Amino acid sequence: MPPPSLLQVRTFRALSRCLSRNDLTRMLFLSQRRSASSTSNQRRQGGILRSNELKYAVLGGTLILGYSYFSSYVSSDSIYGLKQYSTSKSAATNINANTNSNSNSNTVSLLNDKQVEAILHKSEESYFVNRGKGVLRYDVSQLPSNAPIEDNRVEQIITVPTESSESLEDLYFFGIFDGHGGPYTSAKLSQELVPYVAYQLGQIYNKGAAFLTSESIDEAITQGFIQLDNDIVYGSLGKLFEDPSKENLVESLPAVSGSCGLLSMYDSNNCTMKVAVTGDSRAILAKQSDDGSWTVKSLSTDQTGDNEQEVERIRKEHPDEPNCVHRGRILGSLQPSRAFGDYRYKVKEINGKSVHDLPDHLKIYFRREPKDFLTPPYVTAKPEITTTHIDDSTKFMVLGSDGLFELLSNEEIAGLVIKWMEKHPIKKNFKVLKEQSPYGKLPALEDISPDKESQRPAFRYKTSSNKGKASKSEYLMEDENVATHLIRNALSGGGNKDYVSTLVSIPPTKSRRYRDDLTVTVVFFGNETEGTDGKLEINHVATKAETPKL
Repeated sequence: MPPPSLLQVRTFRALSRCLSRNDLTRMLFLSQRRSASSTSNQRRQGGILRSNELKYAVLGGTLILGYSYFSSYVSSDSIYGLKQYSTSKSAATNINANTNSNSNSNTVSLLNDKQVEAILHKSEESYFVNRGKGVLRYDVSQLPSNAPIEDNRVEQIITVPTESSESLEDLYFFGIFDGHGGPYTSAKLSQELVPYVAYQLGQIYNKGAAFLTSESIDEAITQGFIQLDNDIVYGSLGKLFEDPSKENLVESLPAVSGSCGLLSMYDSNNCTMKVAVTGDSRAILAKQSDDGSWTVKSLSTDQTGDNEQEVERIRKEHPDEPNCVHRGRILGSLQPSRAFGDYRYKVKEINGKSVHDLPDHLKIYFRREPKDFLTPPYVTAKPEITTTHIDDSTKFMVLGSDGLFELLSNEEIAGLVIKWMEKHPIKKNFKVLKEQSPYGKLPALEDISPDKESQRPAFRYKTSSNKGKASKSEYLMEDENVATHLIRNALSGGGNKDYVSTLVSIPPTKSRRYRDDLTVTVVFFGNETEGTDGKLEINHVATKAETPKL
């Protein structure tokens, strides 16, 4: 590889000064296939590399820099299984630590307001993006229901010099990974999916601008998804079957569990947003027209056993197997029709060996294959990809695991962000929105998603009446972090603070009966001419996480 040019070195030095020593991560991506596995080894051996260890990184032979920071209600006495409420400090403390001694009983202690707030804010982060590339800010927040949480996420920016050599192109990646059957697959995706996609993109960038088409980018993203899943499932299990050691078992755990994958990529050079989805997480985009009206559009389609197109695809791949999709689930068991990991829906044996050949003490980590498992694979990690132009009317994007969309519709989510923008400036010296709707009401939006019939509707805690509702408002307005704001309101049953307290007080994993893990990312778009010093800056007032990624 040729040495970096003087301009590239200066670019590196300028950007490296914007970051703390722990911000610079070992990124991308040697020109040979083994780069992905070697990166994994380095991560296991030392995690994040210090800035003085990073010389420069290569995306298809080009210098890059990467850094990660990466109307309804519910009645609390109608929630099944909750027999007792108290404000016992000791019990509440145990719940807050996710080690409630009553977690296996039918007794739940209500937390006080301070403890509820601590849980809601525990994982929130907010960042100002001072790069003048069309992204102004992003907020993230999570609320676990499983213990540990099975969701994961990534926020990452890759800076690529353009052919003009005097301008830089930013690729903004935002991802949400909704795990199931354990946290292992989603954790793997948070570490590896962007590097795998970037490696594939590098092959195109290396050929020149003429090859950098929308179709070639889609193919690169698709290959990144598929190659990572192949390594997770076939690569790790193949090693385990050949050498059933403890180390290989640990490496194969992401194949045993599973995860949906939602990855968006915003290209600042041409203002396009690519959204790739494997599974049933969702991304929505909100726009405001010149006349002030708002629209919301889904940038992804839920891929589940309820989606008629997915059912038709799977039945075509498995003719004469009436139970390949049964009761809205793959083989009557798995709801997402596409996912990473989930070996038991994909492979019977590798090189003549299978789980049945493992020693007995290792077999306990593997579930039995589903009934009617005849002609695998039934589940794929191949994503569906949409492309959207981000223009001046585009205001924000929300990415969420399906736990959010079980509780709120697209219109409700967008409306809640709009109401938040009426009270909170996106950045310092920015104006807040003018009031979009009467006090206490969410604004009216039109959902223009092209495939609304394929989207799973919000279904939890929805009733036809608001009778007995404690609040006169359809929403709560208590958070500086807009992602936390969405989570709070998702739990509120339409603006009732008591429901939030009840649902947050239920400890993991008992809470899994009533809600899923919740992971939310909100990205704000806009043009900014001042204060664009190239830095990412922690928004401290909206960041309560003990160890933010930046």
